[in-house]
Amino acid sequence: MKKNIIALAVASAIAAPVAMADAPTVYGQMQLSIDSISYKDTNGDKVQAKSGSQVNSYNSRVGVKGSADLGNGLKAIYKAEFKVNPDAKESFENRNQYVGLSGGFGTVFLGRHDTPYKMAQPKDLFNDARADNKPMTGGLGILGNGGENRVSNVLAYVSPSFGGVKLVGALVPKENSGDTTKESSMTDWVSVAAMYGSKKKGLYLTAAMDSANKALIGDGAGGSAAGDATQYRLAAQYAVAGLIANAMYQDVSGDGAKKEGSNIMLNVGYKMGNLMPKIKYSMNDYKDKATKDSTGLGLGLDYALAKKTKVYAEYVSYDKTTYDRKNIGGKASDSAISVGLFHKF
Repeated sequence: MKKNIIALAVASAIAAPVAMADAPTVYGQMQLSIDSISYKDTNGDKVQAKSGSQVNSYNSRVGVKGSADLGNGLKAIYKAEFKVNPDAKESFENRNQYVGLSGGFGTVFLGRHDTPYKMAQPKDLFNDARADNKPMTGGLGILGNGGENRVSNVLAYVSPSFGGVKLVGALVPKENSGDTTKESSMTDWVSVAAMYGSKKKGLYLTAAMDSANKALIGDGAGGSAAGDATQYRLAAQYAVAGLIANAMYQDVSGDGAKKEGSNIMLNVGYKMGNLMPKIKYSMNDYKDKATKDSTGLGLGLDYALAKKTKVYAEYVSYDKTTYDRKNIGGKASDSAISVGLFHKF
């Protein structure tokens, strides 16, 4: 009897890792801050200044991801990630969600995902906060959000590394959105990128392009619906011994773009023990010369309490932003001081 119990225990110990090998991983992050905000609305000749204090969540999220070994070097991969809003009644919004296959050929997947254009950006030291790329680009971009696009109906491919270079491409059909007079095509939105190196250390170089037609960016999608649009992105980053510095250039053109023009964005941070002071600067040049060019500035200080937990203080100021200002018509300026807590799990 004792031998049977011992044999069963040994068998269970051996089988447990096998059973858990394909188990999904639950992960996420929570980021909330106290914001003191001041901004001005301009409607014609009327200027109204507003200010106030708020508790805000910035892209807090939870997800599940994993893979299953299919043999012969092939794996099935999956992810289902959701934005959560702990400061609001409505809690869940879809983020990246996909299923795919991975092997020596690279990775192919279908679902909802960041475009390769978005994936190609260097590290944003103010990501998921008031000074992230969306408002700092002042409404430029195919959909007016500085190229920060996450789209549904994606068929995407990520290549293996070729001497440190990875190629990424995605095709996005419009399906039921946009211009209903044109049938859906896999080339309604095409996004491609080439990336060299790593965002974590050393040199990182990227080039990316998005091309979208009226069928996808038209009615209901946030574009102007007047025609096609194209945006380009070039970026370089260097990270070493606590220092991280990067520069990114973007150009947006086409009648379908919500706003045409170019943007230059700079990020610099230096980690000293648990502290990291950081700065971000953005310059926006609009093709429509009747629209005054705009700038954005972010200043911040991070303090790491642990590997996955930090507190931070940030100041941001930008003018003429149109992103996430549904209650503002015409021109606007905005500044804010934020004190927040970030935890990753």
